[in-house]
Amino acid sequence: MPLDLTTARAELDEARATLATLQEQVRNGDETVTVQQLADQRELIEYAALRVTAAERAEQQAAADDLHARATAVGDSVRDLVSEDSTAPLVAAVQAVITAVQDLATAADERETRILKVASAGESMNAELGWSPQNPWPSRRYGFLAQITPPVNVVAVDVGRTVATPLGELLGTAVASALVGRSDALNTAAQLMSAVPEAVARVSAGVPGLADALRLTPEQWQALDTRARSQATQQGRSPAPQEVTA
Repeated sequence: MPLDLTTARAELDEARATLATLQEQVRNGDETVTVQQLADQRELIEYAALRVTAAERAEQQAAADDLHARATAVGDSVRDLVSEDSTAPLVAAVQAVITAVQDLATAADERETRILKVASAGESMNAELGWSPQNPWPSRRYGFLAQITPPVNVVAVDVGRTVATPLGELLGTAVASALVGRSDALNTAAQLMSAVPEAVARVSAGVPGLADALRLTPEQWQALDTRARSQATQQGRSPAPQEVTA
């Protein structure tokens, strides 16, 4: 069993203290202390010092062995993680979010179009009925008010009001609600959405499989206008060159 360092140091201290005691006895005239005793004690001190060194080396080696074992274990964990990791759940979830956002955009656009159509007719009729600064709502006689300046809305007097909620507000509300209590993620999302389009390409490139999943099909590409195509290209989402037909 390796010598404990604390024990070895205690033995060395004891040997030195014994030698000091013998030396002091000689100084005080004690003739019972022999030269051999002093020599033996000095040899004992030297031996005890060697044992301290041995204990220190053993402790250092034990620490090195422990560090090596722990580093090896972490290395194994890293290799296992890299070998077993899959971004498939992330990619599938991102695709699901994209689909949900597109559904939200469709629903919001369709509703806003319906409201805008009725609001435009209502505002035009309000003008025909004799709008003026002094009488801004002659349409009230017919039980309605309407405006197409944001927020686009119509009012059925004594019944209620319908307002077109902007898509951005709906999307922001959804994301903020989904990330409640996760301010860091919410701030990062806000920064990414307001950053240059290339940020999308940067993030997707760091998630294996995501860039391919986000790539637009030729059919989706054809449905985009020039501005949207430019943004998609900057996002790294344009179809492969051989897939683009126009």
